[in-house]
Amino acid sequence: MSEPLLRVENLQTRFDTDHGTVDAVNGVSFTVDRGEIVGILGESGSGKSVTARSICRLEDPGNIVGGSITFAERELTTATEATLRRLRGNKLSMVFQDPTESLNPVFSVGEQIAESVRVHESSETQRLLDFLGVSPFRDRSAWENARERAIELLDQVGIPNPEANVSSFPHEFSGGLRQRAVLAIALASEPALLVADEPTTALDTTTQADILSRLRSLRDEQNIGILLISHDIGVIAQTCDRVVVLYDGQVMEAGPVERILTAPERPYTRALLSCSVRNSDADKQVQSAMARPRDPSSSHEGCPFADRCQYVTETCRSGPIPTTEAASDHRLACVEAPFSEAKFVSEQQEIPAANGGQQNDTA
Repeated sequence: MSEPLLRVENLQTRFDTDHGTVDAVNGVSFTVDRGEIVGILGESGSGKSVTARSICRLEDPGNIVGGSITFAERELTTATEATLRRLRGNKLSMVFQDPTESLNPVFSVGEQIAESVRVHESSETQRLLDFLGVSPFRDRSAWENARERAIELLDQVGIPNPEANVSSFPHEFSGGLRQRAVLAIALASEPALLVADEPTTALDTTTQADILSRLRSLRDEQNIGILLISHDIGVIAQTCDRVVVLYDGQVMEAGPVERILTAPERPYTRALLSCSVRNSDADKQVQSAMARPRDPSSSHEGCPFADRCQYVTETCRSGPIPTTEAASDHRLACVEAPFSEAKFVSEQQEIPAANGGQQNDTA
């Protein structure tokens, strides 16, 4: 079997705060293959974005205190800054949650995409000239070629009239168009892995569906791996092949998306789903538990969900929680699992569509 494009093993990212030490990512492990979309699902504060930023080495190196991140057979936790610069924005690209923070307001969208194209195609000599502050487009033809590529990318991500909009500025775009522009910049380097952190947040349902469709098309056409971060169960259901469910920086359950969302075996996964889909009154107790967040800086032993779980036992509160292989491609961390005999989602209930049900802020 070929080596996965991305392998994360026992990743640990820690922050020292005024209120104590926070283990934002605590022993996370998963893989992403080429041509696969893997989702990371969890409520706010579960460690999703920190995991993504740690993979791209955007967190301070001192905060990544353990584990391994292997991308294209390169170990990133020990990579030099020069190596990381060659990888980031080249073979490894990231789309951030807020496109406004990613786009420079004083340059046109086309210029920003063209810059990404030029950096991707530039030689070591040109990189040295960049460092020295030499103009990136001394040759007019180089600019024209990069501009044409920018127009192609705008068209690829679904921006209408790309020949005209290549000269537009970020403030002239709607939120959906800005998100598409950020995606075009990320794709300019023809990455092998695209990390998308909440790429559809605050977008209307139609725009959201279109961007998710384009991510799937990119996966199919370019055989790239995609790591999709989302709190929206419908986004994960529509888009991903596999899903990793996080809580308090730990993997609660991971496996094929259809199995996880229709037959969850981890109490936390069941509780998370109850916040999205319309269920019976019997599930209100589970939803009530989800409304009691744990203090992330508090120390604890055992399962981090113990204080909110309706199935908790004394065993759950002591010692490490074992990881159980429910199937060859399905694993979960729970003392009391599996719960497969009492499926949370009935056979008649469909996997939720994106924004198909009302979610509270904890989901």
